[in-house]
Formats: sequence, C-alpha cells, structure tokens
Amino acid sequence: MKITVLGAAGKMAPGVIRDLAEAPEVKEMVLADLERTRDVLEQRARDWGNHKTSTVFADVTDPPSLQSAMRGSNALANCTLYYFNLEVMDACLAEGVHYVDMGGLFHFSRKQMALSDQWKAQDLTAVLGMGSAPGIVNVMSRYAVDRLDTVASIHIRDGIVNRAKLDTPLAIPYALGTLLDEFIMNPYIFENGEWKEVCPFSGQEEIDFPAPVGTQTVYCTLHSEEATIPVSFRSKGLKDMTFKLALPKAFDEKLRFLVALGLGSQEPIQVGNAPVIPRDVLVAVTDRLPKPAAKPDDHKVLRVDVSGQKNGQPQDIRVEMICHPYTPWDMGTGPHSVGVPVGVTCRMLASGMIAERGALPAEACIPPEPFFKLLADRDLQTTVAFKHFLNSEFIAHYNPL
Repeated sequence: MKITVLGAAGKMAPGVIRDLAEAPEVKEMVLADLERTRDVLEQRARDWGNHKTSTVFADVTDPPSLQSAMRGSNALANCTLYYFNLEVMDACLAEGVHYVDMGGLFHFSRKQMALSDQWKAQDLTAVLGMGSAPGIVNVMSRYAVDRLDTVASIHIRDGIVNRAKLDTPLAIPYALGTLLDEFIMNPYIFENGEWKEVCPFSGQEEIDFPAPVGTQTVYCTLHSEEATIPVSFRSKGLKDMTFKLALPKAFDEKLRFLVALGLGSQEPIQVGNAPVIPRDVLVAVTDRLPKPAAKPDDHKVLRVDVSGQKNGQPQDIRVEMICHPYTPWDMGTGPHSVGVPVGVTCRMLASGMIAERGALPAEACIPPEPFFKLLADRDLQTTVAFKHFLNSEFIAHYNPL
C-alpha cells in the first residue's frame, strides 16, 4: 500500500510517519508539505522513512500540486490545519484516495459530514477526526454504545500534564492556531437532546484521573466530538454529551494571558504605518522559539463515560486510556497519541478493514476491536470498566482485546 502524509513537517506528523514507516504492509510513503519545509521533510524521510519514503512539495491552495502529491496513493493523512480540510477532501475525491484528518473543530466537521453522499457515490471513505481527541475517544464511545440497548449520556474527559523541565518559554502541545480557536470560540454541549452554545472554559469540574495525570480541572472547549457523536448515536436515544479538556497548567495560564492581551485576534491593528494581525505575530514569534530539549515527560488520560440501559437495567461503562511518552521512538505523548491513530486508520482504510463509505466520523466507520489492537501494538492500551446498577463503583476492569 502507498500512503501520503500531507503536512508532514508539522508538529503531530512524526507519530504518523513513524507508524507507517514501521508497518510492513506500507510499501511506499510520500511526505508532502510546502517547499519552505524542505530541510525538515528530507531529514524526516532520511531518519524515519525506512528506505520507502519520498518527499514532494505541495500547497493546499494549489489543487494541481496537491493532487499530484497524492496520486496513486491508497490513503492520505491530512496533518494540516483544519481550515484546509475541505480543499484537501476535494483533491482526494478527485484522485480517488481515502482520507483521514485530525478534526474539524465542530463547524468544519459539520460541513464535511454534509459531503458524505459524494464520497459514498465514489466508493471512498473520509474519516473525519482522528487522533486522541477527536479520534480514539470517538471509537471508545462506539465500543461502549454497542454494548447498550439505549444510551442516555456520553461524557468525554481529556486530561494532559507536562512534567518535563520547561526549557522553552511556551511548550505548545499541538497546532497553535487550533489552540487559539479553542480558547476563543464558543464551544457547544449537547443537552437534553439539543445543542447549546456555551462560553470557553465554562463547565469547570475536577476530575481524578489515574496517575501520573492526577486531579485536573477540565472545562468546555470547542471540539469535533460535540458535532459528530450526537448525530452518530441519535438512534440509541442519546440526550446528553459533553467534551471537556485540561491542558498542562503552565501552558494553559500563559496562553490565556496572551489571548487576554488580544494576541489571538485575527482583526488587524495599526502599528505605525502598517496594519498588523496580532495572531500572525504570535504564531511567527512562537515558531522561532527553541524546540524543547528536555526528555519528553508529558502524559494524558482519555476517558469516556457512557450511561444507558442493557436488558432493562441501568448500566455505566467507562472506557479509558493512559498515554505516556513512547520510549522506542523517544517521542512525547502528544505526537505519539495523536499521530499513531492517524497512521493506523490510514492502514485500515488501505487494507479494507474499514468498509463503511462516505464522509464519516470515526465512531461511525471504525471497528473498535481491530483499531484497539493496532493501537496496543504501539503501546496505546485501552481498558474498560462496568458499573453495576447496585454498586456505585466501577468493577470488572479489563482490556477489550
């Protein structure tokens, strides 16, 4: 199989590249990005490509170059910013290539799902939202929902800590543009069968995650899961769904301060004789920061709590994953837990393990058990626990494989 990784010079792409490079079924891999990333692409191909990787230059705003970069591929991993998802999908559809992205931050996800009939008509699949969240948590939701007759609520909690020595002023966990939108744009929750717009950082609650993440304060933020899961599980009676996140505390505080100063704004301000966009300045400045040199020590817990009924009795199911840096690749939890699921999904598409067709969120098309097994091969272990209707504690903790 042949896979193209678009945005291959980006922050989350290393996990995708390493997964595909070490998968024996992947015979050819193409790393594609802007020409100004030449040095990064060539180094990643040389260091990680396992002698089956080539590099090409592509611009998502230039359809001919984009289509040329993916030509002949079985699947494409879109690691660019979510703003470009629709353009990349158009190119994949034109070339007959299966597609995977890292999420559409609610509003783009809705636009993408509306294209499902076009993809189905071409016998192609676009997996909308893959990584840890969205991605792994969506498939966890599917696993739990499949074990219930009816579903009342799904609540997703994502807790992240970074215990590494901070040797850079701002240790950015993933794409800064996406993070700024999550901090500025109003999130949505699904409450009593309807979407409800709320404020960023609202709905704060303390969650006792397993060590080493520990107790964290999570809050509402705009995410793809909030757009897709209520649609996917409407037939099971889902009435309430939320996604809440806790980012590393030092980073969270610094970015909130920068946003409060107005540096997340895309509205031009006059500086001397020139109009300047504050967000562009912030992104440009942070791009010049030194890369963290400390050994990765970030950790994450993905938790999905699903409540419903089975055989007329109340049933709660908790599906959980604890993510750590991946020692074999000397890779932090961020790129590992986000990138590997993207690589795995591309492999499942190219091999025919994903049979559903259309532009679909992960929970609507990915079979959970094979997905969990491939993640476990990269040390991403899924566990499940059930709460008995007569017992307030979760019991029967096990691995679903």
